[in-house]
Amino acid sequence: MTGSSRVDGPARRPSSKREARREQLIEAALASIRRDGPGVSMQAIAAKAGVSKPILYRHFGDRGGLVAELAARFTQQLMARLRHALSQNTEPRLVLSATMNAYIEAIEEDPDVYRFLVHRALGDDQRAGQRLLDLMEQISREVAVALGEQLRAAGSDSGAAEPWAFGIVGLVHAAGNWWLTTRTMPRERLVEYLVRLTWDGMATSGLAAVPPVEGPQRIVTPLPMMGESDAAG
Repeated sequence: MTGSSRVDGPARRPSSKREARREQLIEAALASIRRDGPGVSMQAIAAKAGVSKPILYRHFGDRGGLVAELAARFTQQLMARLRHALSQNTEPRLVLSATMNAYIEAIEEDPDVYRFLVHRALGDDQRAGQRLLDLMEQISREVAVALGEQLRAAGSDSGAAEPWAFGIVGLVHAAGNWWLTTRTMPRERLVEYLVRLTWDGMATSGLAAVPPVEGPQRIVTPLPMMGESDAAG
């Protein structure tokens, strides 16, 4: 790993005092979630930030607004990590493994923030539910592009790429949720089981014979998705 994979604020300097204050509130929210778990209250977040709840609402509107901000950052950083894995110039099976590992590693490294977002989506928050569906669709479509390229390179029917992609992403999402709760095996073993399940079917379409694209090989290394300087604190 190249670093911690925890949700963090943007690297750019805030352009105003209000934006700087907003960043401080977001950092306080993240710290509160990691300390108190996904069921943390807005009161606890406000207390961590040293402000009243009305001030917190003034910046985000309501709890849903704060969730939306955290979800946007989670999505942006997760997608960067998945794109890195999908773009590896290596055998298709290794690309599949690296991409699955990138997703599960991300939720493993910041589990309470992930649960905070997913629990909202699975509850009665329709906006959070739609954001989760949008994220799954975004991941699936990018996986479909990569699969389509591999199938065409193998001279196979690329029509399977889209349904396969949506199925794989749903599988990994569900298995990741289960594993995050049970932890009955190492992450690496979970990834290998999922790769075996999916690869055995896809390899029959000729993907096993697809060589890497010509050019220098790139080592599959995880990108830091959510690193923060005070992770140890």
